[in-house]
Formats: sequence, structure tokens, C-alpha cells
Amino acid sequence: MKRAGHLMLPGAALALAVGGAFPWWSGRTDGNGFGEVPWWLRVLLLGAGVACVIGVGRRWWAWGAAAAGGAVVFGGGLSFALWSRSGEIAEGLREDRAAGTSKGWYFGPFDNELHAVLTAWPDAAPLAAACAGFGVAVAAVLLARRHGFDTDELPLDVEELGRRVRTVLTWSLVGVLLGGALSAATVEGARAVRDARVEALGPWWTEFADSSPVPRERLHDGSRKVTRDARAPGAPARPGAVAWRHTFAGPVALSTCTHEGRARGTLVALEEGSRTARVSGRDAKDGRQRWSFTVRLSKRVEFTQVAVGGDCAVLVLVGSTVVGLDSYTGRVGGASVLPMPGRPGWRFVTAYRQPVAKAPRMVTLTGAELAHVDAGDTGIVALRRKDVRLVAWGRPANSGCRYLADYATDTAPGTLFMTGCRGKDVLVTLPEVTAPGEGRRGRPDYRAPDLPPLLAPRERPVSSPSGCDRGAVERIRATSSLYAYAMGSWRCGAGARHERIHARASFNLSYDRPSRSPWVRTAADRSQLEPVVNLLNGDAGAVGDTVRLGWGEDLDAQGHPSVTPARGDRIAALVGPGRAPGVRDTVLALGESGLLTAVRYEYRERDAMDTEDDPRARIRRAGATDAVRGACDGTRDVLVDGESATALVLCRGAGPGATRVEAVVDGAGFRAAR
Repeated sequence: MKRAGHLMLPGAALALAVGGAFPWWSGRTDGNGFGEVPWWLRVLLLGAGVACVIGVGRRWWAWGAAAAGGAVVFGGGLSFALWSRSGEIAEGLREDRAAGTSKGWYFGPFDNELHAVLTAWPDAAPLAAACAGFGVAVAAVLLARRHGFDTDELPLDVEELGRRVRTVLTWSLVGVLLGGALSAATVEGARAVRDARVEALGPWWTEFADSSPVPRERLHDGSRKVTRDARAPGAPARPGAVAWRHTFAGPVALSTCTHEGRARGTLVALEEGSRTARVSGRDAKDGRQRWSFTVRLSKRVEFTQVAVGGDCAVLVLVGSTVVGLDSYTGRVGGASVLPMPGRPGWRFVTAYRQPVAKAPRMVTLTGAELAHVDAGDTGIVALRRKDVRLVAWGRPANSGCRYLADYATDTAPGTLFMTGCRGKDVLVTLPEVTAPGEGRRGRPDYRAPDLPPLLAPRERPVSSPSGCDRGAVERIRATSSLYAYAMGSWRCGAGARHERIHARASFNLSYDRPSRSPWVRTAADRSQLEPVVNLLNGDAGAVGDTVRLGWGEDLDAQGHPSVTPARGDRIAALVGPGRAPGVRDTVLALGESGLLTAVRYEYRERDAMDTEDDPRARIRRAGATDAVRGACDGTRDVLVDGESATALVLCRGAGPGATRVEAVVDGAGFRAAR
């Protein structure tokens, strides 16, 4: 038989057609990320494959198979080429409206939500079918050009017939294997083309936002090189000069982190207008803008909140979309879409209570790997800060749940306080969680997230202080995975004799011996802006016009080392160096008058000559400055960039929603204490 190799073409065409019509068989696709082949392309492709088999020796059947394969090439390629992101978003919004009547927990109001953008990338399945159709068409053309069998070539005996049958079967098997390999190649090729097109389109969040990260040549300008022996400058020891000042049209927060062996502090500012909401990062040392992330507002796009972490994380919440930025580089590290919420919508969970009616536009988070967002009755979701990947969720048993969360260490999963759930308040130690499907490509189903449960059975009830009724826990502080403090205010007593008190208690959340210390009344004039400042060996707190040392929240008892910067000038804010060794132990106290005082903290180990009454920790007034003393119609605060020894003195409410920032460094305006 001449040209016996043509006998492999029908098997190859049939295998390629089946693989193109049902690409799931290759094991390299998934229902969400790859898409599905339209039914009419499947019918044409399978028909072309069958016609190739029938077309052996029948030229018109082969030409018909070639025409069907060409139609698949045209239809699949055109379907992929005509796809548009805006059309996909519009279709997703229509689906959201249709789904609004469902009773599933994940459905809710669709107005101003951006769930549809998650589906806004082209499916690769039609393109894979087009590639398979091209291969089938080529095989059909080769078969059509092959004339029918010559009768002289037919075998004259049984032995010759058997040999030729074996030849036909062998070539057919080779054709099937070749078709299967080509089918897998079409899947991979279509995926690569789709990924290249998505890359050219840009991330899906560019539909509603623009990102301007720090240029590579300016990335490390003004940063500090981190070495093993180098000490971070910490707070300015002799603050006395204003390096720069600026009034922002919104709130600000400080983020300090390292990148590529360099460290810097970045002041993150939020400024909103009628058409845009802009989050920008400025060098805390000189005030120059380094990066910006601008959200384009519309009827469909509503800016919700931004969270600034003590690490490099800046999380921007736009409706139900979370975008993560790196405060050092300004680059987007990841983005996710949350389930559709009930009212009042998603917000970040903080360690302090936020107003229920109107959440603040900017909040701060302690440094940790995870962050949490909640939407009231919808539930609470944990996400990983570095790539904004959703890792777990918990659904409340009853309505009315509100949450507080704090993290004892960078790697701790967190301690969660739940209030209003099942008619009681509880503290919960969250379990370790990992992102599901690590390393798996594809998109999650945003309407029904496949996430492990967040809440664990270990919880500790939190009751109000004895004799108190109206009130609530306003702040929690996790000191380890098993210990936490709760602080709040309540109305105690009956009738005209009632009074407002502030109280705190510590909780042991261990499995075997859960316990709670009695509620201890705290000073009414304790600063609530930042109740505790961590030091290398202890803590400091502001009580009225006094800075007092202690441990944890136990700072109100008499007898602790203390210092009064200016008698009668209530301390509005306090900031310290933290517990990192090698950091300058300077605490800055900002009075309500604007007086900025440097307080020196000293700690030493006891020696043989010391008695138990000799204090190991001492605190003294080093000096003060009037450089930022002046009127402030709002509230005062102070932040410290320990990488550049810069204190950022804030006046929140300097104008309608504005924040005045004055950067103070060491200078001649410092008056040393005598």
C-alpha cells in the first residue's frame, strides 16, 4: 500500500476534535480559569472529526470536514478576538441583579459593587477549539488530496490482508496518540495567548483605578541601609526644628518597613474629591510624594476605606474589592473580590471600636500577616496582607455581630472580640489558617467562596463590670496567643447616682485554664488615643498630664515611675520606640497646648548593691520644644518615623476633614531640662 502514513490522519483528526471539543480531559484546565467551548463549536468540531474518518477514500466527505474545521477556526478565533472587558463587566452586573432575589447569605445589594470585574478576562477554550479546528482542517485537506485506493493494490491472499490490517491499526493508533498530543498543545497554546492578552490589558482593577508606583531609579532615595550592627535612629532626642509642613485634605497614617535591605517611613495620605479618591505615599523625612493610587469614582465605584498597617501593607477597600499596596514601593501586590455583603457593607476590623453609622475613611492596623474585614451579618473574612489572598471566613450565628481584632506578633493569627453575637460578648483565639488551593491557577467563585472556617470553638465570655449596664468594650490588646486585655467604658449605678467609668481586665484563653481577672477601674483622664506605648522592658501610658511606667495596662496604680512634662497640660498623644533592641529609648509626649516633650527612658539590670526597692526602670524629662505649639481646632496626635528620627505632629480637623502635618527633627529650638 502506497502512502500508508495517510492512514494515521483520520485517527489524529478524530482525537484532536474530541480533545478540542472537551478540553477538560487533558488535566490542564479548570472550569473557572479556562472557560467552556460553546456548544455550536463542539458540534462543528466533532462533525469535522467524524467526517475525516468517513472521508477515507471519499473526497467530498474530506472536503466537508475541511470546511467544518475552517468554520471552527473562524468562529473560535472571532469569539476570542471580539471579547471585551467592559462587555463582560456589564454582563456580570446583569447577573448580579438577577441573583439579588436569592436567599443565599452571599447575595445582597448589588449597587456600587464591583464583583463582575473578577470575571473580566477572556476564556481560552474557544481559542483552543479554533486551534484544534485548524489541525482537523489540515488533516482533512491532506485526505481530500489523497485519491481512493487502487484495486490493483488490494491483497490477493489472506496473509497479505492480515499484514495490511495490522499496518492500518498501527498507523491509526499512532494518529490517535499524535492527535492527543496536539490537543494538549492547543490547550497550552491557547492558555499562553490568553495570558499574554490579559497581561497586555493590565490587571482587572485598572478598570476603576490608576497606580503610579515609585520609579526604580528613585526607589531607595532617602532610605536607611539596614545592617546587623546599625541602630535605628528612633525618635528625635532633641526635637526643635520643623523640617516640613503640609495640610492634607484627609486623614494620614504612618507605615514603616524595609525593602531590599533598606528601611524608610512613609506617610500615607487619603484625599477625596467628587470624582476621585487618591491614596498617596510621602517620604516622612522630607514630605515629597513617592507614589499614588487613584480610584475613579462613579455610580458603580464607591470608595469605602483604607487600612495602613504597621508593616508595609496598605489595603484599599473599594466597595467589595480589596487592593493591597506596598508602602515602600507603591506597587500593587494583589487584589481580591469579597462576597456580596449586606448592609452596612465591608469594613476593616481594628483593635479599637469604629462608629457603626459612619466608619472612618482611614484606619490603622498592627503589624501582622493577616487582616480581617467584616460586613455585619454577612460574616468576617481573613485575608493575607502581602498578596490580598482570601484565606478563611466565618459567618455569625445571629445578626448584630461586631468585631475587634488584634495581633500579638507578626505571625499570630489574631485574637478576635465579638460583641452582639447570640446575645453575649466573647473573646476568641483564631486558629492558624492557610490560603486554600496554594499554587493552583484559576479564579475563586466570588459568590460562594471556598474558604475554611475562621472561627474556632475556643472562646471566653466577656461580661460587663458588676453593677454596670450600658457600655461596651472599646479596645482590645493581645499580648500573646493566649492572653489579651479588654478596655471599655460603662454606666454604673442606678438613678441619679450613676456614673461613667473606664475599666480593664485581662483574659487567659488557654484550653485547660481559661480565666479572667476582675475588672479594674482606670483613670478617667487616661489618654484614649494610644493607651499604651511599648518600651524595651515595660510600657508607658499617659494619665492626665503625667507619663507613667508599668506593665501591660496596669499603669494607673500609684508608685510607678512617672514624670510630668508640664503641669496642667494634659497629654494628648504619646509615642515610643517599641521593644526592638538597639533603638534609642526616647518617648515623645505631645500636650494639648502643642508642647512637644522628649522623655528619656532608662533601664538597667540590678547589681549586687541594689535592693528590691531600687527601681530598674527610670524616666526623666529631657527637654521640650515650642516649634509646633499653636492653635488646633481638632485633636492632636504624634507619629514617629524611627528610620529618619522624624516626629510627625498632627492636628486632625485643622479644616473640614483636613489634617495638618508638621515634621519635627533635632534642632536648635530644643530646650534641654535643667
